[in-house]
Amino acid sequence: MLGALAVAVLWCAGCGGTETPTPAPATTVSAMPAPLIPRVVREPLSPEGNRAGQEVAAGIRSAVEQVCASGDFSLDATRKALAGHDARVFRADESVTGVAFVITLPQACVLGELRPGAVLISVEGLTKRTRCE
Repeated sequence: MLGALAVAVLWCAGCGGTETPTPAPATTVSAMPAPLIPRVVREPLSPEGNRAGQEVAAGIRSAVEQVCASGDFSLDATRKALAGHDARVFRADESVTGVAFVITLPQACVLGELRPGAVLISVEGLTKRTRCE
């Protein structure tokens, strides 16, 4: 059991590419890509942490969407977009096109993934060691 997982914000926004996807037949099931940030047990998100995390998420959204739309999934481009934040930017799997980031706040974690065609941002609680991982 993963315990208390609080997700306050989850944005999915298309970026890059303008191709229209071909509808899959009703009998086809598409697999979701594995997350770039592993799931860990987190503490409940406080109202203050929720507000602070949402403010940061709203403030970085446009910048990370621009990085994604540019098609530059480099660590440096993402770091520049997150300048001014205590952000760890990484590529979890070299075989996957995309970048993940974790922004550590005193009471919350802002987690994000940039992949071709999608930006995901979530606000979650800290781990038991009061960290964002």
